[in-house]
Amino acid sequence: MTRSPAQRRARRRLLGWLPITFVALICVGVVIAAVLMQNSWWTDSRRPAAADQQAADGTSMFGGPGIDYLTRQGILRIRIGEDSLPARTVGLEERGRQTFRPITPIEAVVVAPDGAFYLDLVRSFTVVTDGDRVESVELVREADGAWQSVFPQLRDVAPSWGWTDADLERLQDDLTVASAAEGGGVYSARTAPVAHKGAEVSAEVSVDVPNADVTATFVISATR
Repeated sequence: MTRSPAQRRARRRLLGWLPITFVALICVGVVIAAVLMQNSWWTDSRRPAAADQQAADGTSMFGGPGIDYLTRQGILRIRIGEDSLPARTVGLEERGRQTFRPITPIEAVVVAPDGAFYLDLVRSFTVVTDGDRVESVELVREADGAWQSVFPQLRDVAPSWGWTDADLERLQDDLTVASAAEGGGVYSARTAPVAHKGAEVSAEVSVDVPNADVTATFVISATR
């Protein structure tokens, strides 16, 4: 059916208004989202944590809201051993091994019976639970691709983690031997566990030459 000139003009006016309407709706949506974000805990560090974001003793929760919250705060707080809250209370499995990868590097504070361990630039962490308690925490720290650069970092934190110069020299020697044995592929070495602050601690350096990836993993385990 042939449209009249008046119908064609009306149709053109309608089509002309549609893009403007869509743009206006998008702008309104952006404004609403901005207001909601401004009023959310993501941008208000003074707002107290909700029950599913932080446990009653101030340690981290590990459900979705808890991981979002610790990422926003930039710090993981966790307690190991008999003094830790039940694993299920903080959103962990009663028995298992769970790995978390925040979207940005974070700091970590692991509370042991006789003191706390601190580490920054943590890119992922693994929590091991047994008997509904946190038994160990593994913290993976960022490195710049050269394993030699890891050792100055280890020396910086060694006094607070219980390692001696001899421990780190042995680790470096073991890593050199592992590199030769693997022909420069994928290899690793770790320190022997040492007792410190009421826990057992160790460090492992892993090198993936093909992927130019170097990681330093710090392990804190409850003593039995």
